[in-house]
Amino acid sequence: MTDHGSGPARPVPAGGRRAAWATGARAAVPFTVAIFAFGISFGVLAKGAGFGALAATSMSGLVFVGSSQFAAVSVIVNGGGWAAAAVAGTLLNLRYLVMGFAILPALRGGRIRRAVESQLVIEESWAIASDADGRFDRVRLLSSGVVLWLGWVLGTLLGAIGPFKAVDILTYGLDAVSPVLFFLLLAPHLGTGSKRTAAATAAACAAVLTAVAVPDTAIAVACVIAVVWTWRSR
Repeated sequence: MTDHGSGPARPVPAGGRRAAWATGARAAVPFTVAIFAFGISFGVLAKGAGFGALAATSMSGLVFVGSSQFAAVSVIVNGGGWAAAAVAGTLLNLRYLVMGFAILPALRGGRIRRAVESQLVIEESWAIASDADGRFDRVRLLSSGVVLWLGWVLGTLLGAIGPFKAVDILTYGLDAVSPVLFFLLLAPHLGTGSKRTAAATAAACAAVLTAVAVPDTAIAVACVIAVVWTWRSR
């Protein structure tokens, strides 16, 4: 195990540390496959918006948040300026403030080192690093974050320099990657029959409402079902 929380770090045996690194990296592999495909989609979109391969790949390496990158590039594609694109991306990233405060005690070193390590905090590395007691394992965060980062950057590069076109995103089903990522995040928490029933009910309602062209309502209904089911099961 690695050290948790604030205060001085306790010694960790080299073997245990290597095992923690390996655990985080292995846990990231399923997510990385999906993120790699998602990165290809972003690379294609960025190329269509006039980004060069270096610019698109650099953006993925520095920002490392798919939703905000897609939002920023979409603003530019639709004629918006860089300021509007930056605002759109920033607003989507505000959730990381809360995540950052929660995971801060697990990070080590001065401000610069913590800032660098926190760049690897995304939903997937957050989930892999979390423990049942609400604390976070720094080594699992970093090892999974590095693997996920490489998948995202390499996927973006392939999309930007490869022969892919926008129509290929639909042809190869790359538009379905985002729901797959969230399913992978949710799946480990569906251990009980009640939770699986709640998730299936919410998904079925969302699918029906999306099919009749009310996707915004579908999201709201799915969230309400999850909240009510959770409240009833307490």
